Amino acid sequence: MNAPDWLMKKRQLAVLLQERFKSTPAAEKIMAAWLKNPNLAQLEQSTGEQANVEKAATDAGSMAETAADWVNLPLFAAANTYPELLQENLMEKAISWQDSQLNAMHLALLNGGRFIYIPDGTIVKEPIELTVDCPLSNYHNLVIVGAGAQAAIVEHQTATGRQPAYFGTELLLGDGARVDYYQSNRFSAVQNHQAVRAYQAQHSVLNMYLALFDEHDLTTDFYANLDGQGGAAEIKMVTIASGRQVQDVQTQILNHGPHTVGNIVQNGVVKDKAILNFHAVGKTEHGAYGANSQQQSRILTLSDECKGEADPVLLIEENDVNAGHAASIGKVDADDLYYLESRGLSEHDAQVLLTRGFLLPVLNQFPDQKLRENLVDELAQRLEEKHE
Repeated sequence: MNAPDWLMKKRQLAVLLQERFKSTPAAEKIMAAWLKNPNLAQLEQSTGEQANVEKAATDAGSMAETAADWVNLPLFAAANTYPELLQENLMEKAISWQDSQLNAMHLALLNGGRFIYIPDGTIVKEPIELTVDCPLSNYHNLVIVGAGAQAAIVEHQTATGRQPAYFGTELLLGDGARVDYYQSNRFSAVQNHQAVRAYQAQHSVLNMYLALFDEHDLTTDFYANLDGQGGAAEIKMVTIASGRQVQDVQTQILNHGPHTVGNIVQNGVVKDKAILNFHAVGKTEHGAYGANSQQQSRILTLSDECKGEADPVLLIEENDVNAGHAASIGKVDADDLYYLESRGLSEHDAQVLLTRGFLLPVLNQFPDQKLRENLVDELAQRLEEKHE
C-alpha cells in the first residue's frame, strides 16, 4: 500500500520488541488467533480515498494550506501525506507500541484506521463521525487536536470479522484544546481489546463518554495523561455484562501537571454468569501540586452466579492534593424488587426497570442528545436479552 520506509521499519522493530514482554492470558488468546489468520496482511482498501478536508487547498506539500479547516484521512494515506505528524505521534505519546506485547503486535499487524487532524484554533461545529463496519482485526485512529481547537468525536465502529479485534484510539490535545469523545463500539469475535488513550497539554479539557454494551469478552484500556498544568479529564462510563461474558475494564487518569483535575465515574451491571471487573487508578505524580483526583465505581449484580469486582486505587506522590475514591458492589434491593412485583411486574421486568434507574443517571450526563437516545435504545435491547 505504498507505506513509507519509516513506518515499515517501525513495524518490523515492533515484531522484534514484542518477544521481550511477558505475555498475559488475554493477549495470548488474541495474538494466537491473529497469527492463524490467513488474511493477516489484509489492509484497508480505502488508502486511495481523497481526504475529507474541509476547504482543502491543492498543495499537499504545505500543511497550513492542506489543513485549511480540518483533515480526515485513512491512516495509511496520512502516513504519506503527513509523514512528520504521524512519525512523531503514531503510538508514541498515548498508546505506546513499546509498552506491552499486545501493543507492539497491534502496530506490527496494523490493518487500517483513520487520521484526524484539527489545526490550532479550529472549532469544528458538527460531530466528527468515526463510524464504520470494519472487517479488520487491527484498527487504529490517531486524532490530533491543535492548541485552542475544539471538536466532538463520535466513535461507533463495528468489528464484523470473526478474528479477535484490537481497536485503538489516540487523542492528542494541544494547549487549551477541548474534546468531547463518545464511544460505543461493537465486536463480532469472542475475545477483543479496545484502548482509548489521551495525552493532554496544559489547560486542555477532555470529556470521555463510554458505553460498553457489547456482548463479547472484552479487555479495555482507558487512560488520560494530564501532562500540562491546568488540564482536566473526565471519564464517564456505563457497561453491562451478561451471559458468560467477561469484561475487564482498566481506567486510569494520571495527574502529571500541577492544578490538573481527573474524574472517573463508572456504573456497571452484571447478570447471568458474567464477570465484570472495574480497575480504576488515579495517580498524582510528584510536582502535581494542587491536583484533584476523584473516582467512583459502582456495580449492580442481578444473579447469584455472576461476579463483580471494583478495585479503586489512589497513588499519590505529592502532599498538596485533593483525592478520593468510592466503590460499591451490591444486589438489587429486595424491598424494591418486591414492591415492583407486588404492582404486577414480573421479576424480569422489575430487574430491567431497576437497572435502567441504576445506569441512566450516568448515561443522561452524555451531552449529545442523539447519541444519548441511541444508547438508551441499545440499553433497552441489552436488558431484554435472556441467557441460559
